[in-house]
Amino acid sequence: MNEKGKHALVFGASGLIGWGIIDQLLSNYPSPGTFAKVTALVNRPLDVQASFWPLHVNRPLDVQELPEQPELQLVSGINLADGTVQSVTELLRTKVEGIEHVTHVFYFVYKYEEKPEDEVHVVCGMLERAVAALDHLSPKMEFLVFPTGTKAYGIHIPGGVFKAPYEESMGALPSDYQKTLNYPFMRAVLEEASAGKQWTWCDIRPDAVIGFVPNGSAFNLTAHWATYLSLYRLIEGPNAKVPFPGSLAGYNALYNEASADIIAKLAIWASLHPAEAGGGQIFNISDQAKPESMRDRWPRLAAYFELQGVAPVEGEVLKPSEYINRYQGEAEKLGVKSSPVFKGEFLDSYGFYLDFDRQLSLEKARKAGFAEEMDPNASWFRAFGRLKEARMIVG
Repeated sequence: MNEKGKHALVFGASGLIGWGIIDQLLSNYPSPGTFAKVTALVNRPLDVQASFWPLHVNRPLDVQELPEQPELQLVSGINLADGTVQSVTELLRTKVEGIEHVTHVFYFVYKYEEKPEDEVHVVCGMLERAVAALDHLSPKMEFLVFPTGTKAYGIHIPGGVFKAPYEESMGALPSDYQKTLNYPFMRAVLEEASAGKQWTWCDIRPDAVIGFVPNGSAFNLTAHWATYLSLYRLIEGPNAKVPFPGSLAGYNALYNEASADIIAKLAIWASLHPAEAGGGQIFNISDQAKPESMRDRWPRLAAYFELQGVAPVEGEVLKPSEYINRYQGEAEKLGVKSSPVFKGEFLDSYGFYLDFDRQLSLEKARKAGFAEEMDPNASWFRAFGRLKEARMIVG
């Protein structure tokens, strides 16, 4: 690696957003030569050849004049949930070649715990250990990006708290809810750790995330619905009507989802523009500023699988996870491996409890200088295509 080049370190690289960060960096976003090296840190083992990242070694030999790609280093066994600052420091020192040259850090690590108070403790401990280790090991660090989400606006509270569109300047949640939320505690960790240092940071905030991972994800709505719709097409046949799995209010509620691609682009852009994006600023992000509803989206998603997506129906209907559990064996007969979604039952509630407008304002990111948009339908289709390519859904 050219020691003068930028070195990106991505924690949680096999997660839904972390995978997208690596994908964009290896695709030379924002331009070839911006980053010289990319280090992907994962906990569970991941075969780089099965990662589905855009590696030149996986391209056909007749593809000529590919732009130079950052060097990729994949490191597994990075578990931040256990140990001390000293043990994590030694772990990173011994396993990450060139950690002393790291300039940009993308921290996309999350660990679910049943009790919210336990989760706050665990998640903040992980971040504290990681940042303290980097302070020892990476003197060239310039920027750190981490994600929060729309729970900060109270979308998990029945009926919501604030009136959409949600803006970053909206205040804190009621104290009983605020104390069970990771985000303010994680921000406090970074505020303290960065004080008086040469590096700065920001917080990016999406709602529902559209994306692909090759080895399963606890809360991947994209994989959950792709598995459901592909099985529905297999069992019920083409042109079958598939009702939206939710309430009519959920079907009509306005929102704007974010692909892992657009989240990654904002994260990378922000890391390269510390003057505009640093200082612990929060930036909402979605594929487009225009809000839509599942009345707009569901028929398009269903049509990808040659189905007719229709409004919710009254009466007993199998929820997506119930349908998947009943018929997954039919897909396995065709050689399809499962697309593990570890919280499928929770994702079944998506169309029911999110029954109010929750669209995000993107004005702050636009004023800062990030104006990219993507077609959200195309983002869903791209993720579906990756799941098919990985033989994780019926093709």
